Amino acid sequence: MSIAACTEFLREAGKGNKILGQQMKAMTGLGEIVLLGRRHGYAFSTEELVKASAALSAEDPGGTAAAGRTAPTNATRATTSFYHYEYQLADLPGFEAVAAELPHLKIMPSSVSLENFATGFRDEDLWSTALSPASDEFRSWYGRMLKTQWQHAPSDLPSKWGFHLVDLDEHVEHEGYQDYFEAKTRVIAALERVFGDEVRFSGSLWYPPKSHRLWHTNEQHPGWRMYVIDTDRPFEDSSHTSFFRYLNPQTKEIVTLPERQKTVRFFKIEQEPDKLLWHCIVNPTDRHRWSFGFAVPETWQQSLGLSG
Repeated sequence: MSIAACTEFLREAGKGNKILGQQMKAMTGLGEIVLLGRRHGYAFSTEELVKASAALSAEDPGGTAAAGRTAPTNATRATTSFYHYEYQLADLPGFEAVAAELPHLKIMPSSVSLENFATGFRDEDLWSTALSPASDEFRSWYGRMLKTQWQHAPSDLPSKWGFHLVDLDEHVEHEGYQDYFEAKTRVIAALERVFGDEVRFSGSLWYPPKSHRLWHTNEQHPGWRMYVIDTDRPFEDSSHTSFFRYLNPQTKEIVTLPERQKTVRFFKIEQEPDKLLWHCIVNPTDRHRWSFGFAVPETWQQSLGLSG
């Protein structure tokens, strides 16, 4: 294993090998890239991947080493007064192929123990999603939690505080991974046909019952996001569903969006302090929820024939 081998692999993925480049767009996990490298004859570790990526990023910011994490190349600083758009999957033109792949994406890796997962639930975390990020109470609580992360042993908090969910791309050593990965690659190809521009996965997340992603902004990755959301069963009670909640940056209003099956949601991530989109996701139900995120072009509305 070597950094040199990893560097060669990343260069090939970025400039020389079209198939490999497409596969990289479907990946968000370091373990995924290490496994893909192995399948193409390159042996390197996650540590070597991090070092090689950092070195290449210094040479070519936003280029080869950023594969799998960057927004499409035509992103601009333009903003919008609308903070979310929602559609039903069946209503979007060209999304038939995405709908067909959903059963292959909605996996429950055998490497995940739901019993162990449940032990990571904390009432205090869920309570925080009812607070407004603009409030003094939230700022005080958030500051305490950040301080706790630095001062206490890792065992005092979940391994990824704020993420009581399963990142599917971190589970590559299970029997269903290859089929799942191939489905992700097909989805990227289908979406690029729809949008006529580059699309990348930004996250593949499984929210088991009683799961959540606490308030966050994702400001380090600006641009438009699209999420395809589905559950294992319909919600019988429309007042008790999973939900997406955000703070309107202009009005400071808290907006809560109850969810249903096969929803497609678009929103824009900004970096300016007064435009940050604080948002959280909660699944308080007994359903399993999946959320597949993509970095999409600024022109997504025009590509879908929708008015801006």
